[in-house]
Amino acid sequence: MRLIATMGATGIKHKHQYIIDEKVYEGELSFIALAEAYGIEDIIVIGTKKSQESIQSILDKNNNIEMVVIESSNVEDVFQKSLEYIAENTILDLTQGYRHYPMLTLLASVFLQNNSFKNIKDIYYALTIDDCKPYEKSCKYQMTSLVIYLDIANMARIINTFSNTLITLDYDVHSVEFKKLKEGLSELTKELFSNNFEVSKEKAHGLVNLINTILEDKSLHIVEEHLTLLKKELQRIQNLVRIKESQTLLNVSEYFLKKDILLHSVTLLYEAMVAFLDEKMTSRSRCTGETDTYRRRNCLKKSLGNCRNVRNINNCRKFSDTLRAIDILRNKSAHGHTTGTYQEDLKDELEEAIKVIRPIMA
Repeated sequence: MRLIATMGATGIKHKHQYIIDEKVYEGELSFIALAEAYGIEDIIVIGTKKSQESIQSILDKNNNIEMVVIESSNVEDVFQKSLEYIAENTILDLTQGYRHYPMLTLLASVFLQNNSFKNIKDIYYALTIDDCKPYEKSCKYQMTSLVIYLDIANMARIINTFSNTLITLDYDVHSVEFKKLKEGLSELTKELFSNNFEVSKEKAHGLVNLINTILEDKSLHIVEEHLTLLKKELQRIQNLVRIKESQTLLNVSEYFLKKDILLHSVTLLYEAMVAFLDEKMTSRSRCTGETDTYRRRNCLKKSLGNCRNVRNINNCRKFSDTLRAIDILRNKSAHGHTTGTYQEDLKDELEEAIKVIRPIMA
């Protein structure tokens, strides 16, 4: 484990008390207290030449502290050095930084958060208790973890991306409940794209319950709006599933269409229509005796031309023409034969097809 601190040039005048996990540690600097609390010997301090001079007495007594001096007006230099020194399971102390140094170190940690070999375990800032002035006398500080705010930012991005695309970003989060939520969304993504809609409904239901539990923590009110919107999205997913297979497939096709997931949409629209044929099949059909679902439905599709065996479908001719058109679009999409404005044209075609067949399949 590594500890990275940013340092200004205020110097060392007093020893202070730092409260970490309800235990008090005494020392001149916050990062020294953190190192003691977590048993960290690998310490990096980023600052200027004056920063180094201000803590030279500390450096002389601690061979395990490496002072990284950056004398540059170019902010990218600080950012690059931070990227270089962040290691696996790094703790940041942003308490005593010089101007833009803490911010750039924090931004570097955000940049690296999903790197397997360079990641942030926690972020700390020392808050003075009462109105003590630390440059005049010894003070007491509460070392406060800020990593929850990184979690909140990451969860907001994960939620927004899922709601718009049904894809779950693999951003790192530290909170146990947020990890459960991210992992649950990832599993739901896989089930949705595997066309496993009954299981998708179950997983969406479980995630709604998890969100309700998370929302009980009033300290997370800042992300409440995102969680509430996600809950509504998950409830939409639950409502896609109906008793009739054709209705479920039609609902999911339209749902994917709204997310611009067009290949899945056209495929499921086709499957919804042949499932509907299967549900409406009469005993007069030559396909009745076929026990294999795929072959039976393929037989029904081929025999649909004159609508003789499906008289209980309203507007059968319109349904038949639409099915053939969707079958062509599905085949073209699946075989990668799309060019030019095909995506935009396909979306228009799907919207029109659903508008035509939904009342027929109602």
